[in-house]
Amino acid sequence: MNNSIGLITPPVGTVLNVVAGVSKISMEDLMKGVWPFLLAQLVVLFLMVMFPQLVMWPAKWLGG
Repeated sequence: MNNSIGLITPPVGTVLNVVAGVSKISMEDLMKGVWPFLLAQLVVLFLMVMFPQLVMWPAKWLGG
């Protein structure tokens, strides 16, 4: 989750740069569309850090 956030946030934002180049959209316009998804990812990352049992419960359930 943390890596996917890093791929779409400036200044590095590899995926963000590729999408802006391929679609010929400015970085500002692209970020306007990405913000809702970025905020959702940040909320999920926060929940995974604060409550690790959210991540570990399915792993224990599937792993036996």
